[in-house]
Amino acid sequence: MYDIFKTSITTQISALSGVSAEIVEPAVGVSNNMANGDLTLTVSRLRMKDNPTQIAKTLAEQWKADDMVTGAEAAGPYINFRINRTVLTRSVLQTVHATGPKYGWTNEGAGKRVIVEFSSPNIAKPFHVGHLRSTIIGNFIYKLHKAHGWDAISMNYLGDWGTQYGLLALGFERFGTEEELVADPIKHLFDVYVK
Repeated sequence: MYDIFKTSITTQISALSGVSAEIVEPAVGVSNNMANGDLTLTVSRLRMKDNPTQIAKTLAEQWKADDMVTGAEAAGPYINFRINRTVLTRSVLQTVHATGPKYGWTNEGAGKRVIVEFSSPNIAKPFHVGHLRSTIIGNFIYKLHKAHGWDAISMNYLGDWGTQYGLLALGFERFGTEEELVADPIKHLFDVYVK
């Protein structure tokens, strides 16, 4: 999304410094602290001979605001740039409209496989919100990988049926009654399982 702004910065910095766009472009990145600016140029990566702090100051003073980038400010050996929020908003909304439900999807995980296993509740006990939380988080991680091109496989295990059902059968044999089972099956099965 920041590509159009990086291109604007790269073009002007290349013209002001005489450094090729191929060297300038990778030196521009998203700022670590948005309070300082939206994009940052690491001047030392321009491979110029003078002091990077002085170069940053000179380039920031020569910067001409345009429709894309509204300002530049030197901060030591860096130049912090402020982007035009209206242009950013318009660009994002146009991209969202053009791509629809696939907005944000990438192919970063193409050729990679991941298995996401989630939600392993004990099937002999009542399902509770903790199990739901695990299911939601697991499904989110699965879908996030799919959206980034991964061959994602989700495995939603419902626990070890054999052990739990064996304990439940033994508990019912020792402590269970048909009357309580008919009256409130889940509570009664839970009670005999716990005993």
